[in-house]
Amino acid sequence: MNKKKKLDDKLYKKTRPQAVERDSIDGYPCCVICGAPATEVHHILPRGRGGTSELHNLACLCRYCHENLAHGVFAKETKRKLEAIIKERTEQYEGN
Repeated sequence: MNKKKKLDDKLYKKTRPQAVERDSIDGYPCCVICGAPATEVHHILPRGRGGTSELHNLACLCRYCHENLAHGVFAKETKRKLEAIIKERTEQYEGN
C-alpha cells in the first residue's frame, strides 16, 4: 500500500463519522438525495480518480441513489446536485 493511500485511509477513519453526523436527521444517517435511510458513505470524486476522504468529498447515500449516481442515466446531473448539497451542508456543519 502506498503512502498516499495509507494517509487517506487514516483521514477516512476521521471524516466518515463526521459525514454520518452531518448527514443525519434525529441521529439517523439519511441519504442526502432522497432522504431514505443511508447505507453507504460515498466519495463524490472517487479515490481512484484522485479524490480524497476530505469531508467535502463524502456523502451519505442510500443504496438506490448510490447505484444511480454510479450507473444511472442522470448520473452527471445527480452528481452536480450532490456536490451543491454537500457544499452547503459541510459549510453549516463546520460552522457549528
